[in-house]
Amino acid sequence: MNRSLLDLAARLTSERQPYALATVVRSERPTSGKPGNMALISADGVMHGWIGGSCTRSEVVRHALETLDQGEPRLLAFGSSPGRPDDLVPVPMSCSSGGKVEVHVNPVLPAPVLVVAGRSPVALALVRLGGAMGYTTVAEASEEASEDEAVAAAADEVVEDLAETAARYAERPRGWRLYGVVATMGQRDERSLAELAAAAPDYLGVIASPTRMEEVRRVLAAHGLHADAIARVRGPAGLDIGAESPEEIAVSILAEVVQLEAQRTGAEAVEPSDAVGSGDVAAEEAATGEGPEDQATDPVCGMTVPVAGSPSSVFEGEPVYFCCEGCRTRFDASPEAYLQKEATRG
Repeated sequence: MNRSLLDLAARLTSERQPYALATVVRSERPTSGKPGNMALISADGVMHGWIGGSCTRSEVVRHALETLDQGEPRLLAFGSSPGRPDDLVPVPMSCSSGGKVEVHVNPVLPAPVLVVAGRSPVALALVRLGGAMGYTTVAEASEEASEDEAVAAAADEVVEDLAETAARYAERPRGWRLYGVVATMGQRDERSLAELAAAAPDYLGVIASPTRMEEVRRVLAAHGLHADAIARVRGPAGLDIGAESPEEIAVSILAEVVQLEAQRTGAEAVEPSDAVGSGDVAAEEAATGEGPEDQATDPVCGMTVPVAGSPSSVFEGEPVYFCCEGCRTRFDASPEAYLQKEATRG
């Protein structure tokens, strides 16, 4: 990694901005990317650094952004042959000159944010344990002096307005994880839940008995909170491990957070057996307007490319996008042949 990438990585880390590091770990000639070449991909999809030419660039950016969403690294194998290890994600090599290259993509994410409402002993235990787990802890201020001082001393940040804090985190960048726990112990539970729900946290729980939760859900519905948001509230919060003390209850809640995150990353992980067709899926999403970025499939090489900035042609009134000028030239010489190939691939 060169000095400029180190400086950029340090700056993004200090600003709590997510990014991904892509490193060439193996290559076979002819490829321009060599082992040790590295690039940084920021959350806006901009690549800084060098891992090779256009044959790999757009796919590395696409996979890098997916790792920011999923929080899991992956090893891309461009032009891989059958029989390679299962941990490789095969990606079509678009370069006509051939060659093979493997690129490891690793997301670097800011610490998850844990917002705790309330000043109960459980709230204090949550802030302390969350800090020990590496979370950025945010506690709500209160007028209860003794408990306020203890929680404030343990938290990374103390806020006075929970609604304002939720609004701030509602527009968080991709890759950020936000967890909320209401530990007000029956005091303004519903108001705190409604305020935190506005941020669409990845986890939202409340310490309440099953009977109390029925009333909480009725009150939230009466105040107009959407049914989907109410259904996502975990109450009683925490895994059923027989917890009794405040510290044990905090453990059960954070264990539930860890469990849900593990299930999320496992469900969203890219399976190598499905990855060959991933470009077609992205192209379908772009065509229907369902994808987060406009993408298309190069009909010559099968690579997924961003619509913005890619070489393009028009065939029968419809735009066609390519990874490089070489693919566009080959397509323009015989478009019907490549469209038949694309139909067969689909």
